Amino acid sequence: MTFFGPESVRAEQVDLPAKAKEPFIGRIVFNGSHSFSNKDLKRQMKTTEAPFFAILRRPRLDRETLRRDTAALEAFYRANGFLDAKVTLERLELLENGAFVDIIIQIDEGEPTRVKVVAFQGSGQISQDKLSKDLRLKPGVPFNPALVNGDVYTMKRNYFDKGYLAVEIDDSVAVEGKTVRLLYRIEPGPVVAIRRIEIKGNRLTKPRIIERELVIKEGETFRLSKAIETQRNLFETGLFTEAEIVPENLDTEARTVDVSVRVRERKPAYFEVGLGVGNILGSRVTGEWGDRNMFGRGRRLRLKAEYSFGLFEEGVVDFANFEPRVKFYRYDAEFSQRHVLGTKFLLGVNAFLEKDATVEPIIIRTRGAAIGGGRHLSPRTDLTVRFSDERIEREVPDIGTERSRSRFVASAISNDTRDFVLDPRRGGYRDLRAELAGGVLGGDNDFYTLNTSLQKYWTQSRGMVFALRGRFGFADAYGASKDTGVPIENRFFTGGGNSVRGFNENSLGPKEPVEQGTGDPVETVVGGRLLIVGNAEIRFPVPYFSRYRFSAAVFADGGNVWRSLGGVDIEDFDPFVKTNDVTDHDFRYSLGVGLRYNTPVGPIRLDFGIPVKRDVTDEFGRFHLSLGQIF
Repeated sequence: MTFFGPESVRAEQVDLPAKAKEPFIGRIVFNGSHSFSNKDLKRQMKTTEAPFFAILRRPRLDRETLRRDTAALEAFYRANGFLDAKVTLERLELLENGAFVDIIIQIDEGEPTRVKVVAFQGSGQISQDKLSKDLRLKPGVPFNPALVNGDVYTMKRNYFDKGYLAVEIDDSVAVEGKTVRLLYRIEPGPVVAIRRIEIKGNRLTKPRIIERELVIKEGETFRLSKAIETQRNLFETGLFTEAEIVPENLDTEARTVDVSVRVRERKPAYFEVGLGVGNILGSRVTGEWGDRNMFGRGRRLRLKAEYSFGLFEEGVVDFANFEPRVKFYRYDAEFSQRHVLGTKFLLGVNAFLEKDATVEPIIIRTRGAAIGGGRHLSPRTDLTVRFSDERIEREVPDIGTERSRSRFVASAISNDTRDFVLDPRRGGYRDLRAELAGGVLGGDNDFYTLNTSLQKYWTQSRGMVFALRGRFGFADAYGASKDTGVPIENRFFTGGGNSVRGFNENSLGPKEPVEQGTGDPVETVVGGRLLIVGNAEIRFPVPYFSRYRFSAAVFADGGNVWRSLGGVDIEDFDPFVKTNDVTDHDFRYSLGVGLRYNTPVGPIRLDFGIPVKRDVTDEFGRFHLSLGQIF
């Protein structure tokens, strides 16, 4: 049977007056389309309408492109079961003295050819219900011949996972009027076992480091799911750029197969440097040296230094007051090893030294060590646990230097379904983190924190992405620290380019007067025990500039921190409050727009946020520059 007949489109038969050659495209109108949306049909076309934001450039009519588009629409219908569909260019309607043209396309869908029966012959080893579960061609759906081969492979995967590597599946299609009968004849062959596993391509890595990642074993039945899990394990080590599991030398009489594990190793030693810019940490310089495969045993050593500085006081660009100041530095040394005591637990030991002056005028210096690790609970879910011992030194202008020691255990579980971590377009992320300090662990500070985040992404037409995030955090002191409270370095702060844009960095929440040596105390943000933040963004390509990697966003943010859960009142969330009546415990709102320049490591982000609910000290608006999406 011929599924794709001769071309029925004759766009060249539709003429325009000579003066109207190459007019701008107005609308594209479909008449007679009932089974697919206009959006689905326009996706098949190269000819496009002008985007809503188009000003400088609008698409013009191209006859040859339009001719190919109508042919593509007809092929689209026939591939989806409408074997008698006809698509023709009905007419071109000139508008505005010939400057614009509407394209009217006539679609005669005809009756769809649907799948009536899907039958299996010789499928006794696997139930017909299981075989048909994941098929795309099922009784009642329009028949698409291009999907037959895909369904055959889907069924073969079920047999491969049972050890039937020699399975053969033949398909036959019988067309009866407007219905199709599909018959799959299956010859499973014998179940085969793994005779030998051979590892190839490893020059530095010890064979046993690779062997411990294998979940396939000699003598066991070959199962596709275990081969895929083995491949995933090898990639997770970070040691290889390629990893393949290849069945070889299939012997159906002996019912055996050899398996070749082929890897290509990454260079073990590396050195990286980076430059960055952001609102909280200012300009950043980072350097890292490491060895990801020490002595060929899969152990990793990493040394990292990060240095951040502000170029201008309070982040306001004023070259007359150019004065670089250290705002943050951190030095890390970390050793990690995958697999501990025969388990798939990744263990790491870390020592660090840090200075943090991002919450002015308080300076916090920390040195400490941590031991912890984690493991994958599933391909998308991770669990981590860490024990830390830190010595903290705080410099507070009106108090002096405070010293204390914190010992705490922290745990986190996360589920990540994002399609691209640096610039997600669909999927989601959620996590829950808990931290307990002091008590039986010792140290000078007794407190706990809970923190959770939920992110969700949806991709719409023409590359538009809707993104939502909600964050909630709570902290409290107990025991001997009940009177002194949660240490400032463990409190929550918000406001700025990564939380509530339009406000200064870490400027929202409770404030206290702090003497800075000038004689007059200055109101200083001291953080809170309760955090609530919400963000909503619409991200979209910039017309005609997307080819140069530019995109844009509009956003709405809201958030604040409070001293305690009991300090929150429903009236704090009222968006309509006079400026003079706004207090530290009011939930703040902002609106804004942003520009993105997309790079392979995520977008460079420039946002301008306007505080909607601001007090007398807040500016009208504020720019925020950073690398990567806000979430």
